[in-house]
This record gives sequence, C-alpha cells and structure tokens, in this order.
Amino acid sequence: MSSNFPELEKGFYRHSLDPEMKWLARPTGKCDGKFYEKKVLLLVNWFKFSSKIYDREYYEYEVKMTKEVLNRKPGKPFPKKTEIPIPDRAKLFWQHLRHEKKQTDFILEDYVFDEKDTVYSVCRLNTVTSKMLVSEKVVKKDSEKKDEKDLEKKILYTMILTYRKKFHLNFSRENPEKDEEANRSYKFLKNVMTQKVRYAPFVNEEIKVQFAKNFVYDNNSILRVPESFHDPNRFEQSLEVAPRIEAWFGIYIGIKELFDGEPVLNFAIVDKLFYNAPKMSLLDYLLLIVDPQSCNDDVRKDLKTKLMAGKMTIRQAARPRIRQLLENLKLKCAEVWDNEMSRLTERHLTFLDLCEENSLVYKVTGKSDRGRNAKKYDTTLFKIYEENKKFIEFPHLPLVKVKSGAKEYAVPMEHLEVHEKPQRYKNRIDLVMQDKFLKRATRKPHDYKENTLKMLKELDFSSEELNFVERFGLCSKLQMIECPGKVLKEPMLVNSVNEQIKMTPVIRGFQEKQLNVVPEKELCCAVFVVNETAGNPCLEENDVVKFYTELIGGCKFRGIRIGANENRGAQSIMYDATKNEYAFYKNCTLNTGIGRFEIAATEAKNMFERLPDKEQKVLMFIIISKRQLNAYGFVKHYCDHTIGVANQHITSETVTKALASLRHEKGSKRIFYQIALKINAKLGGINQELDWSEIAEISPEEKERRKTMPLTMYVGIDVTHPTSYSGIDYSIAAVVASINPGGTIYRNMIVTQEECRPGERAVAHGRERTDILEAKFVKLLREFAENNDNRAPAHIVVYRDGVSDSEMLRVSHDELRSLKSEVKQFMSERDGEDPEPKYTFIVIQKRHNTRLLRRMEKDKPVVNKDLTPAETDVAVAAVKQWEEDMKESKETGIVNPSSGTTVDKLIVSKYKFDFFLASHHGVLGTSRPGHYTVMYDDKGMSQDEVYKMTYGLAFLSARCRKPISLPVPVHYAHLSCEKAKELYRTYKEHYIGDYAQPRTRHEMEHFLQTNVKYPGMSFA
Repeated sequence: MSSNFPELEKGFYRHSLDPEMKWLARPTGKCDGKFYEKKVLLLVNWFKFSSKIYDREYYEYEVKMTKEVLNRKPGKPFPKKTEIPIPDRAKLFWQHLRHEKKQTDFILEDYVFDEKDTVYSVCRLNTVTSKMLVSEKVVKKDSEKKDEKDLEKKILYTMILTYRKKFHLNFSRENPEKDEEANRSYKFLKNVMTQKVRYAPFVNEEIKVQFAKNFVYDNNSILRVPESFHDPNRFEQSLEVAPRIEAWFGIYIGIKELFDGEPVLNFAIVDKLFYNAPKMSLLDYLLLIVDPQSCNDDVRKDLKTKLMAGKMTIRQAARPRIRQLLENLKLKCAEVWDNEMSRLTERHLTFLDLCEENSLVYKVTGKSDRGRNAKKYDTTLFKIYEENKKFIEFPHLPLVKVKSGAKEYAVPMEHLEVHEKPQRYKNRIDLVMQDKFLKRATRKPHDYKENTLKMLKELDFSSEELNFVERFGLCSKLQMIECPGKVLKEPMLVNSVNEQIKMTPVIRGFQEKQLNVVPEKELCCAVFVVNETAGNPCLEENDVVKFYTELIGGCKFRGIRIGANENRGAQSIMYDATKNEYAFYKNCTLNTGIGRFEIAATEAKNMFERLPDKEQKVLMFIIISKRQLNAYGFVKHYCDHTIGVANQHITSETVTKALASLRHEKGSKRIFYQIALKINAKLGGINQELDWSEIAEISPEEKERRKTMPLTMYVGIDVTHPTSYSGIDYSIAAVVASINPGGTIYRNMIVTQEECRPGERAVAHGRERTDILEAKFVKLLREFAENNDNRAPAHIVVYRDGVSDSEMLRVSHDELRSLKSEVKQFMSERDGEDPEPKYTFIVIQKRHNTRLLRRMEKDKPVVNKDLTPAETDVAVAAVKQWEEDMKESKETGIVNPSSGTTVDKLIVSKYKFDFFLASHHGVLGTSRPGHYTVMYDDKGMSQDEVYKMTYGLAFLSARCRKPISLPVPVHYAHLSCEKAKELYRTYKEHYIGDYAQPRTRHEMEHFLQTNVKYPGMSFA
C-alpha cells in the first residue's frame, strides 16, 4: 500500500512483494518411529462439501443504490440523487429484488449481497437497473399556525447492477501474487454461507421472519438469539455475565484446504457477549447495573420514586462501572435537543458517558420562534423540554453524553431507549466477567461435537426457504473429517541430580516436588496489604498471617531456603532488630496519596540494605490487594522498574480461595505450591530442565564437551495492538530470549510501535511487525554471551505468535531480516570470531478455529499376567485412565487429545511446512491445538526434530508442573506483552492526566522495561 505521506515514509511500514518471500517446503523423508509413542484416530471440525466446487463458475457485480425525492416546491432546484448509506443497503437490496421478481420470475436465492457494494450470482447478466417509486408520509410542523400536518413525499429508489467478472474459486495462498484471488474466494464463500441469516425478509414472509428472529450474524459467525431476548420472563435461563450482558452460542464459518488441495468448511463453536436489553429504557438498564435487585418491579418503582424526588442519585463511584458496560451502546431517542437547529429531533445515538450536570443546570440556547430573525436566549435543558411539552421526570439525574455521527448531545436519561437490534458487547471484560464467561462457555469434547452438528441442523442451509447455499452448490456433509495423528514420546525431564522425572499418563504432569535450581541465598520477605482506603482492609490480619505462613511452607516444600524462627508466622519475614520492626505493612493505599505504597516499599528496601547479613539473603515483596483495585500495574512498575525488587502480586480473592482449600479440600496446598514456582523463577531459579541439569555433578570430560557444544538461543515474539477498549494507544511488542544453554532462563525487551504520523493522534492500525528493534536484540545477545563464557549462539530459534495467514510471509520475512541485522551488529562487536548462526523461524497460531477430538479405543486395555512389575504399573494406569476418560465422555468415547498429539497429514498444507501440536491435555472444555508453520530453517532440521523441540519447550514453563499449550519462549513473550499493557494503563492513570503532553515512543519503552537489577524473570 503506497503512502500518502512520501516525505514521512522513513520509519513506517510500506508493503511490497519481495520475490524472496516464499513458503518453506515440508522436509522430505518419513517420520522416525523412535520419536513417537503411538498412533491415534482424531476427529477434526472440518466438513467436506457434498460435491466439487472448484469447477463451478460464479459472477460478480458492482451494485449502486441511490434515492431522489421527486415532489419539490416551486422554485426549488431539481432533486439530487443521494447514495444510500451502507447500513440501509441490505434491506433495500432485497426490496429491489422482490420488486423485480413481480415483473420477471427468477429465483431470489441465486443472488448474494455483501451489504456494501458487491453482488454474487450463479447467473450471467448484463447491466440491470431496478427502480422503485415509494410514497412516504412525513409530519411537518407549521411554524406560523403552530400545528402539524401530514405531507406525502415521493421517493424514487434506483439500483444498478454492473457486471464485473466471472471467476472460479481459489483458496490457495501458495503464490503470494494470487492473494487477491484467494481473498475474493474467501469473501464470496463466507457471504454465501451467511446470507440466509443476513437476508432482510418482508413482513408477510413468516418463515423467513421467524428465522431472522432466531439468529444473528456477526463477523463470520451465526449466533442463536436466546428466547430471553424476545421474552423477558425467560431471562433467568440466560447465560448472564454482567447485568443484561449474556453469552450467546453460535457457529463460526471458515474455509480450509486439505493436503490434496480440496477445500473444506471449518465449522467451530463460538460464544460471544451481547446486550440483552431490547427497547429497555436506559434508566431501567442503569438501575440494574447500580442495583441488580431492581429487576423486581416493586424495588424498581421505589428507586424511581427516590430518584424523582432527588433523594437519591448515581454515586460517583458507580460511574466507571457504568461507562465500562455501556460505552458505545446503541440507543435511540425521539426527543434530542439540537442546539444548532434549535429544536427537538429524532436521532440514533451512541452512549459515551454520563455528564457531570443534570437538566436543571445544563445550559442550552433556545429561540423565540422558527423564523430567521427569531431571538435567541439562554436557558436550561429542563425548561426547553418543558416549553416543547416533553417533560423531564428525573431532573436530578445526570444527563447522558451521546453522539450521532460527529455531533455530541446531552440527553435526559429517561428519554433514551436501548436499540431493539442485537448488539455485541465489545468493551473491556473484567476478571469477574471473564470467570463467569469461561464457566458458561466451556464444553467437553463430546458436547462440542454434538452441539456443532445440532447447530448445523438448525441452520439447515439446504432448506427450501432461503436455500442460498444449495443454489450456489456449496452444501456440505454433516460429518467431521477423520484424521490420523501420532503422540510424541514424553521428553526427558530431569531433576537437579540428572535423574529422569516420572510423569503421569495422558496429562504428563511432573511427579517431582523439588525444584532444580533455587537461590543460594535465604529468602527474605516483606509483606504489603494494599487497601482501597486506609482503615478498610481487604483481608483480616489473621488471614494474611496464615496465608503467608502457608506460602513460606510451600516455598520450603519446593526446596527454597527459608529463614528459621521460633514464630512460624515470622519465618523469612524481614526483621529490623535496631527498630524491633517486621516488614509487615498491613495498611497501604493507592488512591489516597499514591506515595503510600511507594513509601512503604522504599522503606522495606532500605530496611533490607541495613541488614548486617543482607549478602546471605535475597529480597522478595509479597503484595496483596483486591482484584477490583487494579493495583497490579502500579505495584509492578514501582517494584520491577523503579527499584528492581522481585515481587509476587496476589489478589485477596486468591488468598481467600487458598485458605478455603485448606479447610475443604483435604488440606490442599496446591495454590501455595504454584505460587512458590513463580517466586523461584523471579528470584533467578530454575524449576525444571530437559536432558541434563546445569548444577548436577558431571565428569571433567563431560564438562569439557559442554564447553564446545553448540549453543541454541530460543526467542519468542508477540505483539499486542491497541483497540477501542484496551486502554492503550501504542502497539506493544515483547521480545524474549533464553540466556542459558538449557533454554530455561529468559530476559525480555519491550518495543513500542507508534501508530500515528508525526503531529497526529495515535490510532490503532494493527500492524504485525517488530522491525524497529533499535539494538534491543543486541542487548539480549550480549547477555546471552555473558552467561555462556562469552560464547555466541550457533542456532537461533524464533517462535512468533499472532500472525494471520495473509500476513505470515511478509511478517516473518521482515522480522527475520531485522533479527539478522541485529545479529550482524552483535558479531561486528566481537571482531568476527564466531560464525554466523543458523536460524529457524516458526509462526504459531492459537486463535484459530480448528479443534482435534480424540476417538478412544473401543476396548478397555488389558493387563497381561506376563508383564514386569514396572510394565504392570503402566498397564494398570492405562486401564484406570481409559475408565476415567470413558466416564468423562458420557460413554461416547470422544475426549481431548493426549499431550504430545501431533498432526502432519491430511489437514496440513501441501505447499508449506506446517503441523498441529496439542502439547497440553485440556482439562477445561475442548482444547485447541497450536498450529505451527515453519517459515525459515537453514539449520536443516527434520520434521521429527522440529516437533520434538517444540514439544519439549512446552515443558519448561516456570508457572506450572505440566506441559502448557505453547512453547515457553512465546508464552513468556505473551506474558510480557500483557504485563506491559497493564503498566501502560497505570502510566495513563497515575502519571499523566487526560490532557498531558503525550510521551515519545522511547520514553514509553523506558517506562515499560524491567530494571537491570531484577534478579530473575519478572514476567514469570
């Protein structure tokens, strides 16, 4: 895309098709069986078409729609044709077709409209013009006689279809030069598959009206509208995550290609959040947010009585929550005061915020009459409505700030009504909403399969009514594709003395309590309880002490060195003997004097510096606060960036849950053991290692061999982009890299990307690139050399997250070039003493809609009598697991794939090196495998070596004792991005005002970087 700012081109991305941008072919040769444990049969949520579709011809047309008012007053100019706004085109298009069908008989379902400017058809037509003359009644007010009269307006609607081209379907992206063809085919197919839901029926088309009532289209997905949307009495059955915000169930529709190039449909279950408040007054909705009990008629009536009398109003503390839930909600109002027009008018509006003023004090400009020479006068909005006989019953309530187009208005709350059409909730989801959503939206694999097929039957694409899919020859078989898979052998995970760690079957959890490498120094803690206000603790002091005591016990269980103390609750807590004080700060605050926490943290840091034995201790801050306080970003910035002290932030809800588990779950200490894992990583420890341990005793020969062994650096890259509700206006990229031979210790660098031209406000473009590294990767390379006897990596493996199919070639090419440039700079500093490293660049996609379901063996495993004791234990475990899986699947035999399940047949590409890997075993719902594409590899790795390396890296997360869904480099990159987002939100909230001068990209990067004094991995 060429730039509109040629003089500013430098430093901004400009797309160009580089001839070197090619897909890496899959390595030849068969897979080696020694890497695998067994073969499995899988079901994939891909569906074959009933017939071949590549040989079909389709036709594309451009559509233009206009309208003109024919009856005009004498002396007025001739009417102009005006273009129909995009939101109105869909309804009008189908009106035109029904109008033409009365003149010429044809099949309506032979046409599909993209609701903008393109029509697809199975028929070849020349230019078609459709005209409709419509009479509309309008009410006009006579300014002199002060009365109203009906007028008839005649409007001529015109639609012109102009033939563009004939085309065949092509979904392959093998040749980047044919991406335009692929994009057209993808767009065409999704329009055809969803047209049944997007069709605008006439009122007498009962079946079609009922279908439109039951389903709604949203971004390549069809969702079922719950009964509660049309019948408020059934709302108790809804999946509510916040007041009148529900999770709606639906199906995503995508297109994929099999290995032989055959196109298939990808149907995946989706859950999206929608408002469920059709035609509800905004006042009633606000009452539900402020007081959920207002769903009761008597309670609501009582609240309104108090509001009307001014005895109650909306509290200031409730405003942020109201804005979070209602921002950008579509509303409508018949009585909006337009100051420029000096009259009340009807408007479709968007919610922005609550005003600070009410209608009794909000000033507007009125006119004595409607004439040109009418006198203007200042008055209040309350009186303006009164003069127009539109009374405000709740004058003490704040007005609502809304917008229509570029105009903003202030409207009384009770005059606003929520739009009757289904609306997506796209605002930020807080943790409470997220928890509710996850609980309601997760499904076991057998339910996933059953619900997918049930939804497809309900949609019935080949029905007699609205059979667009059938007319275009795109019907599919209602049967998931079967696909072969294979399960990788578990990697050799070792403990601190190089003994292999045993793992549980299927899940492959680690059966080892001790951590491999813990700090040599003794743990020394300071505890902070951060409250919303002074004297209003989020936890009782006894609960904090009990939690800390159990946490220290969990650290001791993991092998971390703990300070001795007769008082069990004071073990390893910092103590200043000169002042007889413990480092226990139970009443810190953020909102009343931001420095409160900073003062306490600085005091604790100084106390540590005064300790006579500080060289034998390592400092750790334990910080507890309420989840709703949003203290995370603030405390993390001060501890990680400003003073460089390792810290663990824990919500009071987690503390309560952990203490409850001690009482109710047979004394479960799982949460304490999990937190101990993070503490060790943040202090520079290593929780688990592959193949060999760095601290295990080895022979002199082995030590010499390792000194000459080629080193590998593992790199993870992720980018998070600003959205309307993310709270950030920079793209933030995180680059993490391993700095030790085992790939277990990582450091990160943050890169911010300006999304605006100089002098412009920052806006989100969502560019997927990290090509502005500016020597940041050089710093990571230097740290790698410092930690490896001044040796450079011989092999750099990059895992890149979050790149779409259409951008994959360009992003990988640009970023690899940028990384190579950084490596070249690093090598030049070393006087060329090292050979240039080899590179492997792998893109991972997790936000796809492919699901793998494992079909269990029908027969239960048998324990043979001639097995060895060890083999018998394995066989018995297999029988137990089979029984548990069969019970979990409700006897269907459909379960999540085992950890290590790999797919490189049938559902992978014929022209690039890609594969699916389920590195973790999903416990909650239906797991999603990672989709990996190897974009570059001059190391010459085999398929098996790539699979094994990727799977092994999933076992090295410092956060848990089982494999995770991602290789650890890209997992850490993702965590770094999320942490940087929170720090940036804190920067905006606590350090700059709404109107402060924006900081430069370099200043922002400095704010987001971790202090070099931090002892371990701050993002763990």
